Amino acid sequence: MKFNKNKMVFPQITSIGDSGLIVVFGEKFSIELNKKALALDFELNKDLPEGVLETIPTLVSLMVRFDPLTVSYHFLRDYIDALLESNLNVDLSGGRSFVIPAVYGGNEGPELDEVADIMQIRPDQVISGHSESEQQVMMLGFSAGCSYCGLLPPIWDIPRGKKINPSVPGGSLLIALRQTVFPASNMPTGWRRIGQSPCLTFDLGKDPNFLLKPGDKIRFEQISSAKAQSIAHDKLWETLEK
Repeated sequence: MKFNKNKMVFPQITSIGDSGLIVVFGEKFSIELNKKALALDFELNKDLPEGVLETIPTLVSLMVRFDPLTVSYHFLRDYIDALLESNLNVDLSGGRSFVIPAVYGGNEGPELDEVADIMQIRPDQVISGHSESEQQVMMLGFSAGCSYCGLLPPIWDIPRGKKINPSVPGGSLLIALRQTVFPASNMPTGWRRIGQSPCLTFDLGKDPNFLLKPGDKIRFEQISSAKAQSIAHDKLWETLEK
C-alpha cells in the first residue's frame, strides 16, 4: 500500500488471498473512476494472461481472480502496472446497447408518486425523464445479475428510502443517488421502486448466464402492463440487443 504525506495514492494494487488481486482507483465513487475500472477490465480482457480466471469490475475497482499454480501475483501486478501506465485511453462508447421494456407506476412502481414529490415534478415527468435517459451498466453486484446503472441527471440525486423493503421482484426499477438499480431476482432494498420490467437479466439456463455486463448501455422504454404480460422471457434474450 502506498502513502504520500499521509494520503493514499491511487490506483493501488493489493492481493486478496493467494488467488486474487484488486485494483482500486479511489475511495469514493465517481463516474470518472468507474470508467477507469471498466477501461482496465476492457484492456485486460483484450489479451487475458494465461491463468486469469475472472475479472470483476465494481464502481471504483477491478478484482482479478487467478490460478496461482499457472500465474503469479507478481507477474499480474507488473502486467497491470504496465496497462495503467498507458493511461487507459479506451473508448467505451462502442459497446452494446439495449432497449429494455418497463412498466412505470401502479403495482409495478408503487413509489413513483413519492419520487415525484421528492423531485418536485409530476409523475409523468419522472417517467419521461427516466425512460429518455441512456444509462451505462457500471457494475453487477449485491445479487446475481443485479445491475447498477447511471448516471442520471442531477435532479435524480435523491436519497435512499428510510425503510427496508424485505423483498422486491426481479426486474424492478429502483432509484436513488442518480442511479437505477435493476435486480434480476427478488431481493431486499431501501431504494425506491418506480417501475418493473418483464426482463430478467440472469438465467442459469442461458450461456452466458448474464444478459448485461459492465460497460453496456441501456434505455428503458415505457410499455403497458398488458404488453408486459405478453412478452415471453425467453424472447427477451433474443431480441433486446439493438
